[in-house]
Amino acid sequence: MTTSRRRALAFLLAGLLPCCAASADEVYLKSGGQLSGRIVSRTAEKVVVDIGAGQITVRASTVLRIEEGRSALQEYEERAGQLARGDVDGWIELAKWAEGHGLGTQATEAYNRVLAVSPDDPRANLALGNVRLDGRWVSEEEGYRARGYVRFEGEWMTPAEQQAIERQRDAEAQRDRQLREAEARQREAEARAAEAEKRAREAEAEQSSEGIPLWYGWGAGPAVWPVRPVVRPPAAPSRPIAVPR
Repeated sequence: MTTSRRRALAFLLAGLLPCCAASADEVYLKSGGQLSGRIVSRTAEKVVVDIGAGQITVRASTVLRIEEGRSALQEYEERAGQLARGDVDGWIELAKWAEGHGLGTQATEAYNRVLAVSPDDPRANLALGNVRLDGRWVSEEEGYRARGYVRFEGEWMTPAEQQAIERQRDAEAQRDRQLREAEARQREAEARAAEAEKRAREAEAEQSSEGIPLWYGWGAGPAVWPVRPVVRPPAAPSRPIAVPR
């Protein structure tokens, strides 16, 4: 039996496995959470679960129960173990299967195995985000940089686009600064006006508390009223008046 036929038969048999065979180890936590993957280590102190993208360790005291099953990761490892190093089509198929089961790390591994044997394979290169440049495959980053693009805030763009964005942001920042300064000046003017009005009210109240002068309403009067008794000279003695007889 040829290699391609053996590979096709292996994938066919794997697809005919019962659904429970593809189930993962389920770790239920007392907090209500749940981990699905493959248990790689289990002791009285901790449980280590490989979820495909990495391993997670939980304290055994936090585990409510464990339901063991067959995970997609286990199936990937079994399928990978049956593939020859140079079986390009087999690794491509396995990579696509891994993508369909949420095993992104394993899919990348399978595509890289393809490139290790066939560096110009377009399927693996495109799947990994590589681009064709001057007759050769390069990474996406290398391709953008070779065409003069720059990476700005997570996006590739031309230097002119980056400068336009920065100029727009500078203009907006300047407008915001001017607006804040104008608002600050307005608040300061309002505060000065309120303080002047307060001082005017205080002066008016102080003047009212001193009372109204006695001469107010009677015309002009002395600025200072005498405070000592007025001394008058004694009157001359009166003489008797002669009455004619």
